[in-house]
Amino acid sequence: MRYTAIAIAVVVGVSLANISTPAYSAPKQYTLAVGSLGGTMGRLGAGLSNLQNDKQNKYKYSITPGGGRANPARVGGGGADFGFSFSNMLKAARKGKFPYKKAYPDLRMIAQFWQSCYHQYISKELYNSGVKTWDDIIASKKPLKIGPSKKGTSSEFISSLIVKHLAGGYKKLEDRGYKLLFAGAGGSSRAISSRQIDMYVHNSGIPNGAGVRAHLSRDLTFMDMSDNVKKMLLKHQFSPCTIPGGTYKGAKEDKHSVGAHGMLFTTKQMSTDTVYSFLKVAHGNVKTLKNVHKVFKKWTPKFAAAKLGVPMHPGAIKYYKEVGAR
Repeated sequence: MRYTAIAIAVVVGVSLANISTPAYSAPKQYTLAVGSLGGTMGRLGAGLSNLQNDKQNKYKYSITPGGGRANPARVGGGGADFGFSFSNMLKAARKGKFPYKKAYPDLRMIAQFWQSCYHQYISKELYNSGVKTWDDIIASKKPLKIGPSKKGTSSEFISSLIVKHLAGGYKKLEDRGYKLLFAGAGGSSRAISSRQIDMYVHNSGIPNGAGVRAHLSRDLTFMDMSDNVKKMLLKHQFSPCTIPGGTYKGAKEDKHSVGAHGMLFTTKQMSTDTVYSFLKVAHGNVKTLKNVHKVFKKWTPKFAAAKLGVPMHPGAIKYYKEVGAR
């Protein structure tokens, strides 16, 4: 009897072992390169990644710091799967034009998210003393404390173009005793609030959270942009923009500047299903995303599908055609 029971147990055990169980497929992991974590790209990337990870199980996303200038080469070279950058940067990167040393023709647009504007924060005491433009900063006989932004970002790229155009480069200013802080949006905001610097810049959507906090902690305004500088930046395919008066505390007047179209991109090697799924989840949960950033209040499929001179990824085309945006 005892041996019979053992035999039955062995047979049952073998039978159970042979029963097939559903194969588990781990979700594919992707990285999304943003800008500084406290800036527009950082907030958009965090919100989108968290939403994707919460609403579907096939793909998982994580964000990594980067910059609008650096991200095209990073994604194009395989250092990240997705990235945020700007239309003019992607067009330059695809052709290997300045500031890129190599062409990345496989870059593909997924969606436009916002239109950026180059914010030029400055203390009112410095502005009222006559330092109203970058031209005045360069011409100042007294060394100034300024923040050109974090290197590798679109913000710092614009600053570098201006300083090179007016003064020949950052080193010329440092040789004259200027203090230059190359920090991201959050670090620059804190630095101007604590009076470590008196001016900093950030190419971002309107409004920018770090900028709002800076205006609340110190008496600030925005610099003007000279026709000389504006004309030079337009040649680099930046486009005119305006920061409406009253958007930030103490900045009552409209300020004219330049900016670009902020977009999410990848390469043509990314699967159609991945991009299609990303957009379907994102646009299907815009109400949730509106709590992440004001950008999403105007983020419609039609706006996202704008033709900006960068080829659209097939997965994005499939989605936009499905919802009637193309």
